[in-house]
Amino acid sequence: MTAPRRLHIHQKISPMQNVYRVFADDAGQPGAQLGVVKQKRMALREQFTVYGDEAATQPVMTIKADRRLDLTSAMTVTDAATGQPLGQLRKQALSSLLRSTWEMDQPGMPTIVVRERSTAVALLRRFGGDLPIPWVFHFDGLVGDQKVLTHSRLWGIRDRYVMELLAPQIDWRVAIALAIVLDAMQGR
Repeated sequence: MTAPRRLHIHQKISPMQNVYRVFADDAGQPGAQLGVVKQKRMALREQFTVYGDEAATQPVMTIKADRRLDLTSAMTVTDAATGQPLGQLRKQALSSLLRSTWEMDQPGMPTIVVRERSTAVALLRRFGGDLPIPWVFHFDGLVGDQKVLTHSRLWGIRDRYVMELLAPQIDWRVAIALAIVLDAMQGR
């Protein structure tokens, strides 16, 4: 399979779990499904498994917090077949007070700093978070001053996102993990 450069992420919320579906882009629309993630609510240690099928029988990768109940712990992304680490995601607690900020590492690439684009939207989201407003927000991933990825929430009631990988060396599996974590950990 050719590595996708644009991803669509759709979330469905249910009482016991959140379900994320990830699709490759097909002319600006969701195309072939790449993965399904089911996030259990109220877990002591965040852990997600990305499956290649709806029946959740073909694990592709895992995303696992290194520590329990530590909102700034690293999330390690591991290939399900080989057990090899693919990358790591870390929330930057101090920087995230103003705008949510993460670091994304993968072998052979410099650290990508992923930050909410708009300080105003970040503050409105934080202080108006209890309002039933489907906030539209964007993240940019930077290596130095070079933008290497974007992640945008689309307008609408349901959570839908588009992630664009602007640097060909970004592993699309780590990008999927980032997209899931940006939504799942956003309110923390």
